[in-house]
Amino acid sequence: MDLGYGDTKVVGDNNKMEKFPSRWITTEARNWGIGGNIPILSIDDEPSFAFGDNAIGVNIREPQGDGRLSDKNALPLMAAALWTSASGKNSQTTEVTVASGTQLGAFDRENETAKKLFEGKELKIKATTGEEQKFKISKLVLRPQGVGAAIYLLDKGLIKQQYGNGVIVDIGFKTTDVLSINLKNFEPMVESSFSIQAGVGDVVSGISKEIARETGFIVPADVAREAISQKVVFKQKEVGGPIVSEPLLNELAQNIIDEIRGNLREDIDRITSLIPVGGGSVLVGHKLEELAPGHMVKVLPEDAQFANVLGYRIAAAQ
Repeated sequence: MDLGYGDTKVVGDNNKMEKFPSRWITTEARNWGIGGNIPILSIDDEPSFAFGDNAIGVNIREPQGDGRLSDKNALPLMAAALWTSASGKNSQTTEVTVASGTQLGAFDRENETAKKLFEGKELKIKATTGEEQKFKISKLVLRPQGVGAAIYLLDKGLIKQQYGNGVIVDIGFKTTDVLSINLKNFEPMVESSFSIQAGVGDVVSGISKEIARETGFIVPADVAREAISQKVVFKQKEVGGPIVSEPLLNELAQNIIDEIRGNLREDIDRITSLIPVGGGSVLVGHKLEELAPGHMVKVLPEDAQFANVLGYRIAAAQ
């Protein structure tokens, strides 16, 4: 699983890839003669919650810290990911190896903290529909963000052994993680790997401000995200869309390009494979080609956002 700031991605033993917005809200199920068809979960008989697209209203919780799994708001997302990957009533406890990641700069701290929190932990997850799942996390495998994508790329043969460096640019919601690999021996280059405080969230924030100027109202984040790729109706007006988002996307891409150039310096000329991944790569990945013209490795759009979580699953299996 990948508990991103924007979306949570998960792939289980059935290889089915799922994602949902990384948010949840405490709520009770109501039977008023309408509705009642969204999953409401509880963990170990704690207060119930809705998650993903169904988490709307006030007091929405989202992961905010540098860590991912050790953030106090991450446990419901982890439970929702486990539930999504293996839904159904099961009286037996399922032992699982959970593989996930965190941003490069926080990896050492997160690796230690998250393992203490979760290895050996048992979770009983119930839904208001009566279904129940029990999990025991027998092992937690953590990798820095971007390493999961590298494992996936190697497994798919998209990175070739050659002279030069491979640079994986994982464009997320809050951060962009840059991982450099020596393609001669496939060893990570720690000194040339770093995190950039820029991501799709900057575009969402920019669109929110533009819509607020036009309508006089603050637009919810989920509406602003949708307004990146298409116009949406908000307060009886058509707002957003590519005309508004394109300058913001160009600004994000340029910020990433400038940061990578500033960090890699002369190593820019050694790039022989440049691979944008992550949800943001679908929006701005093609704009990064000027970093290494002719050396862009394209990942299938349907795999781009899941590249890390697919790599984490390989790490868990190994």
